[in-house]
This record gives sequence, structure tokens and C-alpha cells, in this order.
Amino acid sequence: MKGIITRLIIILILAGLLGGGVYYMFFMDKDLRDLGYTAAEIEKLRTYKITDKVKTYNPGLIAALNSEDFIEENLDYYIHIHANTDVTKDINDLAKTYTIQEVESLSEVLKPQDLYSLVFCDRISNIELYKQYYRKGYDYQTSVTLTNDLDAQYSRTLMELPMMEYKEVMAYMDYAAKGYSPQFLAYFYNNYEPEDFIAFRTISYFPAFEGLLQEEGFRFERLARYIWHMNRYQTSAAIAIANINDDYDVPDSVDYSDFYDSSKTITVTDPLTVLVNKERRLPADYVPENLEEIAGEYRDSNEPLIKEAREAFEEMAKAYSKDHSTPIISYSGYISYDDQKVLYENRLAQLDGNAAELDRIMGKEGCDEHQTGLAVSITEKGTIAYDFDETAACKWVKENCQDYGFILRYPKDKDYLTGYAANDYQYRYVGTDAARIIKKFNWCYEEYYYLFIEH
Repeated sequence: MKGIITRLIIILILAGLLGGGVYYMFFMDKDLRDLGYTAAEIEKLRTYKITDKVKTYNPGLIAALNSEDFIEENLDYYIHIHANTDVTKDINDLAKTYTIQEVESLSEVLKPQDLYSLVFCDRISNIELYKQYYRKGYDYQTSVTLTNDLDAQYSRTLMELPMMEYKEVMAYMDYAAKGYSPQFLAYFYNNYEPEDFIAFRTISYFPAFEGLLQEEGFRFERLARYIWHMNRYQTSAAIAIANINDDYDVPDSVDYSDFYDSSKTITVTDPLTVLVNKERRLPADYVPENLEEIAGEYRDSNEPLIKEAREAFEEMAKAYSKDHSTPIISYSGYISYDDQKVLYENRLAQLDGNAAELDRIMGKEGCDEHQTGLAVSITEKGTIAYDFDETAACKWVKENCQDYGFILRYPKDKDYLTGYAANDYQYRYVGTDAARIIKKFNWCYEEYYYLFIEH
């Protein structure tokens, strides 16, 4: 009898052990196994007592638990952030910047890869505002920039506007940084083309611009003239628009020598954007750096250009030569101060001292942009400059120069601003961004310089 009882006890113990094993095998870790965790991975989870916290299969969590970069106090971050690869280091960095509560809040809108990529951005200053930007459709990086860098009034206005493309967002921020009002930006964006909104992003701050843009009859191509008129006569935006649209500021005739009356010697702070004319004279000792000879097949003299201008001119000349047998060439590039003086005096003698006639087309020493190394006189090979306007090459260069960073320096109907009579052969390198906006709005460089550089 005693033996039978002992055997029953042993059987019950074995049955319990077997039942526990069956329970362990089929029930205890069933949820984890169903999620895809292996026995070894489950054991790892059990080691850190987190089996009850795991709700999905997370390769990043397993990678973290096995990583040499593993930090136990960051367990909640590893669990919460789903990753398909080992991003343990990134999560550790994220944990240095954001609390787990902040991460949980951000994860309501962010994709996992965007969440741990936040380590490469500045800390978000306002998480709820950030989530609004992200929900609106802005990517995680742009949302950080908008949240951190825009004042509240600009943020509110931006939220009310349709979602912008990246370039439009950057333009909006540039305008805001300069001081243009949110109301002005909303009006500009809603009532004009996006390309214009972007094009003017680097304009200087002009309070008058805000009023002008919202007046009937406003035209971008006359913006500098409107502002000059308002400043000179202390008029309203409406009056300036009415007067300038009637060409109130355009004289019946131009005395090209009068421009010397207000001439001053300038200091060159930026060799690529410098404005030179009869009112803005270069110093006698100014010689630009990085002067380089133009390739032989594209020049008719040894006068170089600065590196950027030389490269752009050769690229333009090569593009023209692809479809034309006769190339365009430079017949005049950099001209020194002393050489300008000689050229002017020789030409003046040929004209029997008629300075008024000479000043139409030439400037005295220091007043010619050829001294900058950015100006190039262009013609078709075998054609003199004064006949260039009769060639197909002239038309092609006018239509395409902006894509290579050049502008026609003395365009038609701008002589009262430039101080020189119009011609079709003298070009100036300004870079593609400037050249395209100048071409689009039919400005001369004086207008662009005033709006974008001088102030």
C-alpha cells in the first residue's frame, strides 16, 4: 500500500512537470512565438523582464539586446521604436535628447525611420507644433526647421496656406527673416506665381514692396523704379505705380556725360556682384583675382576673364557650336584701368574731342566693367561687333545667355539707368540665379543690384 501511494505521488509530480512543460511550450510564450520570436530571442526578452511589453516583432530591439552599444536604461526606447536594422547608437542618441514620453508623442505621427533620424536634427522646440507641420505633409526635417526657426505669427500664417514645396518653404523663411510681414507673404503666395515667390526670396527688405505688391497695376519689371520714385518724391505706392507705368521717370533724351557728375570710387567687397558704371568707378589699382585665358577657339584677343566667367563663357560657346558651324567668340575681356584710359583718349582724339558722342558707348578709366574680368564683348567669328545684331548668333545668345549666368549689359531702353547706349554685344557674368531673374523681368543690372545687393 505504501509503495502504491509513493508511485501515485511520483506520477502526479511527473504529470505536473509534464503539464507545466506543455503549458510552457504551448501557452506561456505562444504570443511571442506567434509574433515571430525564436526561443533564443524569447529567452533574451525574459532576461530583461520585458516579455509583457513586447507587442510586435522588432528586429531593432533584438539587435539592441545583442549590441555592444546596449544601455539597459534605454530599454523602453528600444521597445517603442521599431527598426528593421541595428540602430542602437541612434536610439541612444535620441534618448539623450528626448524623454520616452516625448518619443511616444512623436511616434504618433512619425514613421520609425524618421523618428530615430531626428538625432541628425536640432532638438524640436515645440513637439505639438512639430506634429502639426508633419501632419500637414512636411517631411520630418523641414518640420523641425519650421518649428524651430519661425516665430509664432509666421507659423500661424503658414499653417493657413496650402502646403508649400521645399523651395517655397525656404523662400517663405527668407522673407520672414528679412522682416516681411506674414500678411504680405500670404498675399504674395496666394496671388502670384510660385516661381515669382521663389525668385524674389533673396530680395533686400523694402517696406515699400509690401504696399506696392498689393496695388492694382503693380508690375515686377518696374519694382526698382517704383521704389526709387517713392523715395525721391515721397509718394504713395499707388501714385508711384501710376507715374512709373506712364514712364514718368524716362527722359526724352539722355546726356551720357552727366552720369560722371555723381561719380565716386567704390570699394569692391564682392568681385562677382560688383556694379561698375559712370557713377561707380573702380580704383586704379583694382585687378581681379583668378584671371584665366579663354580657350583659343572661342576668343579673338588675349584678354582673359575671371575663372567663373571664363568657364561659363566657354560652356555657352560650346553649346552654340553644337548646332552652328561658325562659333561665337570673345573679342574683349579684362581691360586694365590704364588701358581703359589709353583707349578712351585715343577714341576721343578720333572723334575730335566730342566727349558727348564718345560717352554714349565708352566710359572713362575705372567706369568700364571690363576691368572686373566679368564683362565680355561677344560676336560671331568673322563678324565685327557692330554687325553682331544682324546674326543668328546674336539672337541665340540673347535667348540663352541667362542659362550660363550672363546678361546683356546694356539692353534697349535702359540707357537712362545704365549711362550707356544700348548694344547687342556686351555681356556681363552675374551667375545663373541672378541672370534668370534679370532676363525674366527685363531689368538692367542697376535695377537688380539695387533690389538684391546694395541694401
